[in-house]
Amino acid sequence: MNTNITSIVDFPKYGLFINLIAVTISTIAVIYWVKLYRRLYKENPKEARGWSWLFVGILGILFFNISSIYMLFFSNPLYELIEIIGRTIIGISLTIGAYLLYSSMKRGAIYRFVSVKPVVEKKERDGSKHFLEKGKTYIINEEKPKKSNEIFIDLVTHGVHGLYITRKNPQEVRKEYGLMKTPIIWLTREKSIKGSIDPRDLVQLSHTIKEFIKKTNNGVVLLDGLEYLIIQNTSKEILKFIQNLKDAVSLSQSRLIIPVDSSAMDTKEFHLLMREVSMIRANI
Repeated sequence: MNTNITSIVDFPKYGLFINLIAVTISTIAVIYWVKLYRRLYKENPKEARGWSWLFVGILGILFFNISSIYMLFFSNPLYELIEIIGRTIIGISLTIGAYLLYSSMKRGAIYRFVSVKPVVEKKERDGSKHFLEKGKTYIINEEKPKKSNEIFIDLVTHGVHGLYITRKNPQEVRKEYGLMKTPIIWLTREKSIKGSIDPRDLVQLSHTIKEFIKKTNNGVVLLDGLEYLIIQNTSKEILKFIQNLKDAVSLSQSRLIIPVDSSAMDTKEFHLLMREVSMIRANI
């Protein structure tokens, strides 16, 4: 039996063929790992550093597989075949892993987000003073979000599910407006705070809002802190972010309120933003 195995692998063409397959797989793996690394580095440089070591590992496998073509003719064929199969298995597993990670990112899959559950605040006896059409995104041009908060509080205390996103400490917001149940997201770069979102992570913020409006047939989202988001990102990224949210809201039964101080924005940027949304006058 051993003689038969040895006689099979003694033919260089078998070893060469397997080696070429191993080299091809390793090359594909390297390509996808490069794409994956670039995406990770763009989103989170610190996280990408750890992944870079995995990239070095698969790069090493590629080098080994290339060198094994030469070594095939100067070593024990059976031993070399076993070694090739082992490296090929590693290459296949890393290729599949890299491809799945990259393809899911390409589709926009999200691995983490702040889970928010729609709840109703204690309902006021008198009727609501404000009406906002479902599926609409509204901009209120004001230096401080006074009118925006007035409308939001009025809606959530009259049977509407609310999500409050702000730069302020949630405890201060609850105390100031008497919000006991409404979920509040804190825009801060302090990652240790529960229920917070990094202002640079627009993908996570967008996904959190979309998950909320999917769970309710009567909701309202107040996005307070647009100027802060602009500082932490580029104006182009913020415009795309708002456009994306507007589309999602238009397909839902919710409303989106965005207070913004036009004096803190470039005139062109503000006009581009106004083209995407409806306007509410702050003095009404």
